[in-house]
Amino acid sequence: MFKRIVFVLLCFALVGVGGRSLFAMEFDGFLRVGLEQYFLERPHINVYSQGLEVGMFESGHFHSMGVLGTSGHFTARPSYAQFAQIPMVFATLFEAQAALVYLPNAIPAQLADRMWGLFVSPEYAYLMSAIPIEHNTRRIELSTNGEIVLISEYNLQLRDFSGITDLGVRQYRGVIELSRFRGENITAVNIIHMDEYLISVVPSEMPALWHIEAVRAQAVAARTFTLHRRNAWAGRNYDLCDTVFSQVYSGVAREHPNSTQAVFDTTGLVILHEGRLIEAVYSSCAGGFTANSEDVWVTALPFLRSVQEIHTGSPNLYWSRTITLSQINQILANNPNVNIGHATHIELVKNDHGRVLQLIVHGQTGTHTVRGDNVRVFFASTPEGSLRSQMFTIVDGTAGWQAAPDVPDEPQIELEDYYIYIIGADGKKVRKAVKNLASTNGDVDLGHVIFGAHQMGFLPMPTAPEAPLQRQSGRVLSNGYHIHLEGRGWGHGVGMSQHGARAMAEAGYNFKQILMFYYTGVEITYI
Repeated sequence: MFKRIVFVLLCFALVGVGGRSLFAMEFDGFLRVGLEQYFLERPHINVYSQGLEVGMFESGHFHSMGVLGTSGHFTARPSYAQFAQIPMVFATLFEAQAALVYLPNAIPAQLADRMWGLFVSPEYAYLMSAIPIEHNTRRIELSTNGEIVLISEYNLQLRDFSGITDLGVRQYRGVIELSRFRGENITAVNIIHMDEYLISVVPSEMPALWHIEAVRAQAVAARTFTLHRRNAWAGRNYDLCDTVFSQVYSGVAREHPNSTQAVFDTTGLVILHEGRLIEAVYSSCAGGFTANSEDVWVTALPFLRSVQEIHTGSPNLYWSRTITLSQINQILANNPNVNIGHATHIELVKNDHGRVLQLIVHGQTGTHTVRGDNVRVFFASTPEGSLRSQMFTIVDGTAGWQAAPDVPDEPQIELEDYYIYIIGADGKKVRKAVKNLASTNGDVDLGHVIFGAHQMGFLPMPTAPEAPLQRQSGRVLSNGYHIHLEGRGWGHGVGMSQHGARAMAEAGYNFKQILMFYYTGVEITYI
């Protein structure tokens, strides 16, 4: 099943489609994923597999050169010891290991040219006519039970006999490469087939038990994103990393039969715009309107246009936040390039969908403007971190959902953790936030109307009203020391909304319809 995508990718490469895509180079179906989350520049890496194949990965195949076994585990470390090399060269680790019968003090060594030799410590060199060798900043030693069992002068590639290699905190399919890319500590890289990579990525990015059409849409978007971004980390000697800077990749632990099925249902399918792979970005929830790419980043891309969502999902990820001028002043103080005196208030410049394009901090002696996605991360250093989205506004008074202006007066309460419905004299229903309900019998007296607790429909915040926040374009200014924000959505909002995709799938749309709705002017095709 994996060979199909390799063949069609190579065939399509011959067509000579331009743009930033995999088509400009040969792709054998395998990726090099830097395991940066746990295994970047480590002083040592433990391999908890008890049986290992050691070999060489080339042209889409792992060529086993020998095996190692242990009753415990293996530990890879940078090697700084002095060695001498016995003047014998072998084609495989198997051959080098066979020679140990006659040379018991020697250690099998993978040489820089991928041949194999035998190293000994300097005290044995004169006995075996060994030649001292220079220190190699790429050298790694692999030991078990206190004994060095292998030296590698190059990137050490290995895998468990079972096909899943155990690195302790995570387990991985494919091949593990241990390397000293920077001449110091060790970094682990996972060499893995595209679809095996995706069966971990897809459930890491979207719940596997969501509607299958939504998960299929996620699989195609993730495959397209992967191929478009492939080689983005070439400066670190791998294609992608395993964090949100590429896509979240957690090894076999996150695999699930439903998302695995979605990946294989869509094998080879990608999203193209005018014959080129798109940058298939996605976020958790767009809040009713996706964003134009230039409203969040810099470049206007024709396939990343704002669309009003058909279904936004439930809940629509509403949120609220209170910030203070002191917090803003601290943020400004940490930026040596900004000198506007103490902050007095903030101003939001929004588009007609309610997305904040600019956050302007007004100070005593000037202003500081934050644009695009930087609006979200401007507050990253505060205790609550970055804002959830750019889709927010400033509200007066205590944070909470404001009653519609045509609702008559009703009993006012000062509450916050949950919400209730209040029926006005005209029969209109208003949702109100509540906290610390003082009640001994489960009923709450709100003036002339008594609501039973079972009638209130309690839900934890930030569950929101069904109706979206009112669209509000133009400029909004804050007043006061405390600035209360209300927003909706989660993430940058560009491209596919995952919650929106789920809602569309539940409404009967298939994965191709979902993708063609969120990405403008595209086609879904095999490559």
